[in-house]
Amino acid sequence: MSEYTVTMSLSPARSRILVTAGVDEMVRTVLPQWRQVRHERAARSFLESLALWLDRPLRVVVSADEADATSFFGLTDDIGNPQRSVYYAVDVIERPVRRRPKRIPGVADFRDLRQLSLIDGERR
Repeated sequence: MSEYTVTMSLSPARSRILVTAGVDEMVRTVLPQWRQVRHERAARSFLESLALWLDRPLRVVVSADEADATSFFGLTDDIGNPQRSVYYAVDVIERPVRRRPKRIPGVADFRDLRQLSLIDGERR
């Protein structure tokens, strides 16, 4: 039997939830942003209900733009420590900061050399 994983992304624009069983997707949903939710038990009730439906504890992976989101739902404590229950175990993941690599402007076009550096050719 495969492990069920619930991946939650809580951002100021929207909340996205993906439920997987191993590598297979079971549920995809886009919900309103977390600040529009009026009841702080909404996420925990959802996770507990899903665990009961599947008759198995869930692995929950949460990524949030604001620490308040996970704390509001009770998925972490006020310090940010992940919470556990009989129904689920929470892992909090920080989104990596994406940035463009620095380039030296105005010298020449070095795209071909950057591509060559990616090729694993034979060494002399």
